[in-house]
Amino acid sequence: MNLSKTRRLAMLLAVVAVLVLALAPASVAAIDRRSGERIVIDASETIPDDLLVAAATVIINGRVVGDVVAMAQTIEINGVIEGDLLAIGGGIVLNGTVTDDVRVAAAIVRLDSQARVGDALLGTGASIEMLPGSVMGGSLIFGGGQALLSGTVDGDVLFGGNSLLLRGVVGGDVEAAVDPTAAPTWVSQMRIEGIASPPAAPAGLTVDREARIGGDLTYTSSAPATIPAGVVAGQVRFTEEPRATPPQPTIADWLFNVARRFAGLFLLGLIFVWLTPRMLQRTVGELETRPVASLGWGVVSILAVILTFVIVVLITVVAAILLNVVKLSGLMGIIIAAGMILGLALVVLSILAVAYVVQIVVGFEAGRQILLRIRPSWVERPFAPLALGLLLLVVLTALPAVGWIISLVTVLLGLGALWMFGRDSLIRRPTPTPAPS
Repeated sequence: MNLSKTRRLAMLLAVVAVLVLALAPASVAAIDRRSGERIVIDASETIPDDLLVAAATVIINGRVVGDVVAMAQTIEINGVIEGDLLAIGGGIVLNGTVTDDVRVAAAIVRLDSQARVGDALLGTGASIEMLPGSVMGGSLIFGGGQALLSGTVDGDVLFGGNSLLLRGVVGGDVEAAVDPTAAPTWVSQMRIEGIASPPAAPAGLTVDREARIGGDLTYTSSAPATIPAGVVAGQVRFTEEPRATPPQPTIADWLFNVARRFAGLFLLGLIFVWLTPRMLQRTVGELETRPVASLGWGVVSILAVILTFVIVVLITVVAAILLNVVKLSGLMGIIIAAGMILGLALVVLSILAVAYVVQIVVGFEAGRQILLRIRPSWVERPFAPLALGLLLLVVLTALPAVGWIISLVTVLLGLGALWMFGRDSLIRRPTPTPAPS
């Protein structure tokens, strides 16, 4: 990964971390909770407390005397928020006033001409756009696809992404890491209900003649940008990021990767044979006696894992919403944490099964079948079929043209055999064992 991509990734992770911390429950005197399909705060309405709202569409035309936490597909702020705005959604449009900080995570973020932010904006998303007339009293920190800044930012601008277009006024410094090789044209094709798609900014850094930067301009890119004279009051610092092309692997690299993968699988296979010999024997028996069924059940097992993960997520979300509705929000954190742990455990177990267990099972069976034909006496030594089968499997899956096909068949065969072993173990049915040599 090159330097600017690393910086952009670090910035994005930092932004997400701050957003998560910002959205954590706090001790407050009172919270006005609202939910539904469409939540509208009328212009004549004043909410004297903090506002927590979750809906498909949220429109705030009135006044909130406190902080606002909003989660929706579409969020519009046309009124006044006398505190912070913490928002997560598909599209967020600000055409009112937020007297303090704004923290957002959305595909589309737009500040219209009447938008006023008293302090800083911290966000991530595909696009952020400040139209002429919009004003930000603090700094703008954004990581994502593009930023089109035609308004006024009194503080600094820190950006990491594909494109940064400066047409407005920045009172402080500008620091950016951009990629001039790819214009985010896909941004203009995004569709969020109720929000116009943003225009696509040119790739890299673009500074308009009408822009004004009160401090320094520091940017990292693989090519220098054209900076009009008189636009930057301070210094312009450019750090070139060479376009690194990945080196072509050599035969020595290929052999080293094959040897390293074989050593790791063989060591784990020995542990597997030592700790779970009966499980290995029964799983290999399923694979030997029902190979076609193993392929079919392999596909079923992959679909079952995906469906189980989706069900866990849905149950977690529904349970959290129900607890909030019945005013048991104190249990929401426990339910969400339990759902995350269960989902993570499912993902980790699936990765371990695909990356290691199925390779060991299929490799063991492949080596066993070969030894039955050339050295039957070696079959009774577990390390022999394991070593031969894994070596053959590692070499074949590393081949450039057909390796992925062999890997896919291996995964399906191994998962299917594991599925049938697990199913038969649960219903206490005897499973086939390998034929005696």
